[in-house]
Amino acid sequence: MKEYDSIVIGSGIGGLVAAGRLVNAGYKVLVLEKNHVAGGYLQSFKRRGFTFDSCVDCFSGLDKDGPIRSVLDGLGITEEIETIRLDPIRLSLYPDFRVTVHADLDNYIEELSSLFPGEVSGLRAFFSVVRAIYSDIKDWSDNLIGTSTQNKMPLNIVKYGKTTYATLLDSHISDPLLKSVLSDRCPFYGLPPSKVGAVSMTALIMSYFSSGAYRVKGGNGRLADILVDGIRNKGSEVRFNTEVIEIITEKNRAVAIKIDEATEFRADHIISNIDYRTTASMLLKSSGGKERSAKREVLFEPSSSFFILYIGGKVDLSSFTGASSIGVFPSNDMEYNFKRESYFSPDASIGITIPTMLDSSMAPTGMHSIAAHEMVDYSFASSWKEVKPELMKRTLRKLEKIIPGISSGAVHIEAATPETLKRYTGNTNGAAYGWTQVPELRQVTTSTTNLYFAGHWEGTGGGVVAAAYSGLKAAKEIEASTRGGTY
Repeated sequence: MKEYDSIVIGSGIGGLVAAGRLVNAGYKVLVLEKNHVAGGYLQSFKRRGFTFDSCVDCFSGLDKDGPIRSVLDGLGITEEIETIRLDPIRLSLYPDFRVTVHADLDNYIEELSSLFPGEVSGLRAFFSVVRAIYSDIKDWSDNLIGTSTQNKMPLNIVKYGKTTYATLLDSHISDPLLKSVLSDRCPFYGLPPSKVGAVSMTALIMSYFSSGAYRVKGGNGRLADILVDGIRNKGSEVRFNTEVIEIITEKNRAVAIKIDEATEFRADHIISNIDYRTTASMLLKSSGGKERSAKREVLFEPSSSFFILYIGGKVDLSSFTGASSIGVFPSNDMEYNFKRESYFSPDASIGITIPTMLDSSMAPTGMHSIAAHEMVDYSFASSWKEVKPELMKRTLRKLEKIIPGISSGAVHIEAATPETLKRYTGNTNGAAYGWTQVPELRQVTTSTTNLYFAGHWEGTGGGVVAAAYSGLKAAKEIEASTRGGTY
């Protein structure tokens, strides 16, 4: 006998948004999470009076037309969280100059034009193109969730879908240094300009200018907590410390899940918000290895991961002029940052997030919570436990050059490795963005009916807002299939 209309496996932002939309539409939903808290990479944690965001710096989608905001409004919980919009979005530091990434795109273009006066026409042409690409991305994303009438793949996504970001830059920009500056967000995806997709990079960069770059006061994990409360308040369930071990299929149709050999829950529809390979293994278990399970037209490699150092203490941050997200690039060669020999070297880039510059509630009075991110492949170390102490020292030495006195002022230091991210999220190799964000990303499909995907493994893209769109898309598909609608 059916117990729920839909079951969501995993409580990352994609799964929570999917559940929230379904609950708003009157469905009874069960969300199952193997950890003790919700949010996936959106989690926050506390140590000695400090609050740290585990992985996410900032994200879009909380503006009045944003995909996350739409669910919060539907659940009636928008007022339960206080958002902080970043301006500037970021400060990028290079050997001989710095660039402020203003929240207003025209101000950002003006700053770049003053630094690179010989590239003014190229900058205008470049941003004209990325604006057009992003407009099509937004229209297509809204179509996927039923808020746009765009029913054909937009021209610019088709045109640039197989293009690398480097190729897009080369078409308009001549100065190699300006190309590096315009690639300052590439470390977020863990791919150099020569490999990352132009459409993926456009989505990442332009979403902040269009929708805004936000954090949640008190820690980004509060967003996940509030979504859980909203889902429960509407009569649906969210269970923690509950790991799904099998997706049960009957006649090639997903009908239930198991959390142990004696306990199963049945539903009309199942949404997987977890690692693709784990989902596939759950299906194979049900069919005795015969099920075709989930598939992709092209199966890409998992994205790279991060080594993250969390520091709480008293430091002087006056040199950052109010910027709470900082990218540091000791080398002007952006491609160098992605070579294996650059990992943890003094010349490789590092990202620094200091949310307490805008939110003092996340640390004791007069102190700061700081997270430093170094991108790295999981394969870098055969034993992350063994190399972790040394990598903490290397990262701290790099930070000391950027924030003098950070070592002596620290009262708490700990680190997360790719192994840590793998353990808490279940993501293959601790992947930060699901599939690697190369050109020609395609969405996951399945031969099993009534099984849907949400999150950054679904193929909509990497990052919080892309995962949110994927959750809305899964919910929309369920609504269309059960209520005689069209999709």
